Amino acid sequence: MNDWTKDSASKKARVAALMQELWKADQSPACGPEAYRERAEELASMEQHPHAGEVSARPEWPVGSNGQPIEEAWIEDNLGNPGGAMNELDDHRETPYATRKEEAEHLRSDD
Repeated sequence: MNDWTKDSASKKARVAALMQELWKADQSPACGPEAYRERAEELASMEQHPHAGEVSARPEWPVGSNGQPIEEAWIEDNLGNPGGAMNELDDHRETPYATRKEEAEHLRSDD
């Protein structure tokens, strides 16, 4: 297989042929086939690497036997107090502080 990252003779020939095809398909405008070089190079690269840029069909997260994604347990931490008896989750602030100053004042007041 040719290494199309370098300017090989076969790449130049294919780009030249595509430039001509694109130019003729546009009814031979006055700009000439050279104006179609960038598009021809893109098409030649796509021909050489047809699967480049495809997204994998495999999910990025694990899937359970029921087909549903398995979520990490730490996701539950951000849900706030689950209700019921008082527990350590009551002490957690559910939203971030607006500024570092507000955070420092809150931490000082807890002492």
